[in-house]
Amino acid sequence: MEITRFAPSPTGNLHLGGARTALFSYLFAKANNGKFLLRFEDTDKERSKDEFVKSITDSLNWMKIPPDEEPVFQSKKTAFHKELALQLYKEGLAYACDCTEERLSKLREEQRLKKQKPMYDGLNRNKNLPLSETSVLRFKFPQEGSSEFDDLILGNIKINNKEFDDFIILRSDGSPTYNFSAAVDDMDMGITTVIRGDDHITNTLKQINILKALNVKIPSYAHLPMVLGDSGKRLSKRDGAEDILEYKNKGYLQEALINYLVRLGWTHGEEEIFSLDQLKEIFKLSDVNSSPAKFSLDLLNWYNNKYLNFIEPQDLIQKVKAITGVDFNDMQKGELAVSLIAKGANSVREIIDESKYFFQDPLTDFEELGLDNDRKDLFKSFFKELSKIDFDPETIEEFIKSFIKTNNLKFPELGKPLRIILTGKQNAPSITELLYIIGKELSLQRIEYTLNHG
Repeated sequence: MEITRFAPSPTGNLHLGGARTALFSYLFAKANNGKFLLRFEDTDKERSKDEFVKSITDSLNWMKIPPDEEPVFQSKKTAFHKELALQLYKEGLAYACDCTEERLSKLREEQRLKKQKPMYDGLNRNKNLPLSETSVLRFKFPQEGSSEFDDLILGNIKINNKEFDDFIILRSDGSPTYNFSAAVDDMDMGITTVIRGDDHITNTLKQINILKALNVKIPSYAHLPMVLGDSGKRLSKRDGAEDILEYKNKGYLQEALINYLVRLGWTHGEEEIFSLDQLKEIFKLSDVNSSPAKFSLDLLNWYNNKYLNFIEPQDLIQKVKAITGVDFNDMQKGELAVSLIAKGANSVREIIDESKYFFQDPLTDFEELGLDNDRKDLFKSFFKELSKIDFDPETIEEFIKSFIKTNNLKFPELGKPLRIILTGKQNAPSITELLYIIGKELSLQRIEYTLNHG
């Protein structure tokens, strides 16, 4: 059975790159009838916050990709980490090092001046020093040959062992370092496939060697190419990227975000639209592109617009109500209103912003229309005759056509100012739809207000 994990550090909210990693890990597990686990790597005591644990958990739940078991907190496993680190020390696979920070700083400076890669020189590798309160434990990284693995996305990756130093696995205060704790936690959790960003490739080779030293089964690894912004650099907020709950608050739909995230590097033929249930059936790592993906806010908006128009009107109006608290008195007209606006909207927030005139009077003064007094008389006549008709769509449309013909007008001469009177906007649905949805009483009130002001 496949077991994957998502292992964020709770030092911030969940952003798009991390959300994509979590999604791919979840989908790979589900496509292989496996389990998806969550581990908080919270050993940075100063920066790790409970609020970020909650935010990340809430984000995964909103995305509908929750873990199959209770989350694991790395900070609660320090004794386990220390036990295994000391095991390597006793077996001669790790060693105590008492180099001072002063010596290490001097070493790094010398290497910098020689244009060498900064790395530990192995001074204490073969001294068999005893552990003390000030010493650290370093892993004896193999000095000969190379380290390699077959990445499920990128293919074979091989790096000469001379590129690695004997890195610290246990600090002098007894706390484990990232690569050691991550490796042994993957072992302890039974992780079979680790899916993460390609910035972890060197970490993976370190962790593989740790697991080899412990003589345990090594998981498979898949490294996702990074997501780039418009600048071609790593995605940032400057490119329009937000944290996941911010997308939720802005009115993006879970279904759209999932669909967009999975398309950041994964393809399945010519298809563009996938439900989460579909993805759980068809997702394969072999379909993930080995080149970086590029973030596009326009494409995210396109997906969200598609899903806004897939939703049943009664469900869409509930999403509007959930954000605004606004309740349409006439549900049928409310559903019609949000459905009309949804055709051109990119988010629920945009639907709300663009449909405010259905429940808020725009209060347009006549002088704002830029029309002369003759046109004012025309609108007085329109107001008087409109008040006499039934307010069903067919009758409204016939009345408008008749009024335009009788007064020898072109449609924009009536439609453009009337649209502004009714909505405060130049761009809005058709006049017939506006009048019908806003209703007779409110429509007449708005026209009367404009005629009496300016």
